[in-house]
Amino acid sequence: MFSQLKKGVLVALATSNIVLAALNGHCPPLGPVLPAPTKPATHESVQQAIRSITSVFQNITADLDSTGISIAVKSIHESGPLLELHHTPTTLNPNGTRIINSETIYRLGSISKIFAVLSVLQQDHVKLDDHVADYVPELLHLKGETDEVNDVTTVRWKDVTLGSLASHMSGVGADLVNDLASVPTDWTRVGFPKLDESSKTGCAGVLGLPPCNRTEFFRDFGKRHPVYAPFTNPVYSNVASVILGFAVEAMTNMTYDSYVEHSIFTPLSMTNTTIFNGPQKDSWGFIPVNETWWGSSLGYEDIAGGFYSNTVDLLSFGTGILEHTVLESAKTRKWMKPVTSTSSSGLLLGGPWEILRSNAVTKDKRLIDFYCKAGNLNTYNNMLCLIPDYDLVITILSGGPKSNADLVDLALSKVVQGLLPAIEDAGKAEAMPRFGGTYVDSETNSTITLSLDDAPGFSVSNWVVRNVDVIQNYGSFAALSSSPKDRSVSVRLYPTNLSSGCHTAWRGVFDIGTPQEIAQKEANSFWPDASCHTWGSMDRLTYGFRSMDELVFSLAGNGSAQSVDLRTFRVELKKES
Repeated sequence: MFSQLKKGVLVALATSNIVLAALNGHCPPLGPVLPAPTKPATHESVQQAIRSITSVFQNITADLDSTGISIAVKSIHESGPLLELHHTPTTLNPNGTRIINSETIYRLGSISKIFAVLSVLQQDHVKLDDHVADYVPELLHLKGETDEVNDVTTVRWKDVTLGSLASHMSGVGADLVNDLASVPTDWTRVGFPKLDESSKTGCAGVLGLPPCNRTEFFRDFGKRHPVYAPFTNPVYSNVASVILGFAVEAMTNMTYDSYVEHSIFTPLSMTNTTIFNGPQKDSWGFIPVNETWWGSSLGYEDIAGGFYSNTVDLLSFGTGILEHTVLESAKTRKWMKPVTSTSSSGLLLGGPWEILRSNAVTKDKRLIDFYCKAGNLNTYNNMLCLIPDYDLVITILSGGPKSNADLVDLALSKVVQGLLPAIEDAGKAEAMPRFGGTYVDSETNSTITLSLDDAPGFSVSNWVVRNVDVIQNYGSFAALSSSPKDRSVSVRLYPTNLSSGCHTAWRGVFDIGTPQEIAQKEANSFWPDASCHTWGSMDRLTYGFRSMDELVFSLAGNGSAQSVDLRTFRVELKKES
């Protein structure tokens, strides 16, 4: 008796701080668990969230007397933004705009890097595994500070690929223009040695120095040591984007700005986005007081961080990516994936996406990926964030003395935490009448019921085929599995991205074990979400070449399901009215 009690207490203590993969231990596939809502702006929960976010925004901006900020959120299924907020500070630069709105232009900083990668991906004859030296052979002839050539002093360019540059995995140095030696002050007073002119770039585009050109890049970059060998660790690099821009020029036989304008700006109607030059009129932009980088060109480094744009154009850009307007769907799906991890468990890297991950945003507590790119240039700090699970685009543009990464991160967090639970509710409100309910085939005495709760996807219950309860007999179906046959089973249903005509395919996930049993598994494992392995369990049970977890809906003209085909059982069930 005592030993059983002791064991129970130990299990309770071990599992008390365990975070399950999703609510009640469910393990959905990564990605959307219901179709994204197509009319989120019409839902009361979303409208209430917008009112709450607006109030938070007013509190955040209350003391921003010289700092401007613009925030917008758009669903790709609606013509206008869901949310649009702007703060015009009381202290303004007389050369800039008097009122900040969606047309107001800011400097983007490193959001600019997305365009170089997208430009490479648009080339059908180019692969990310291609060596960059195939397109920029000058890299093979860079000269170092000395004649010494080894792994410590010299980048092994024959090992550097386009993909490694896109994802910060090339190991090359972070920068060239941003060198303290370019700043006109006496650095010997803080311990640095006096330098001769050969150890200075002599260019920067700011601080009274001319912009750096391509010749100066190849003259000087060989003097920078690598940080790692390629594909070792991610190291943020502005230079990597510059080199990709040079490669784009070789691939397309066009100047970089001409190519981007022709292949990205024009198709997406980004009429107020520019690269090497600011807008036609300074009054179109927000220019913070004492801002010295507005109107200045960084030369080649504008490719990595010098773009100008506004809320309207960035929303169009994000929408174009999610709608596959400027890159075909298969390439876009591949692009919107991680390439490497970082030392932060909440941050993965893509090309050049900074992929934020959270399981603490929505009620179902599932893992959601946010494909973001931050940008900083002097007093400008910005963010573009795409949420493919919900077909949302978020833009945050800011500038001024109190503009910094913390302000942008706070704004993003408040928008995501305030809006996504409401977007989830809107998705459920749209999905339930379309797919929820009971489906029946009286001839075979078969039924299935789909319902919604706080957990991810649809809950599956009353699944009976030819008088056999499918869920209760799951152990019998899993005859070839080594898993225990007597454990509790729950089934959730999730959409795939496969459809044809009026048919759309969904997949069921059989979660094995009670929440308590799953929590005990987590407590006994040294890695998080140890019980969540849906990626390896889908499509396993087949009968006559058909998977037991595949359900195909037949849709009416209004997009609502009329019937569901239980493929492996070869029975079609009609939806009850």
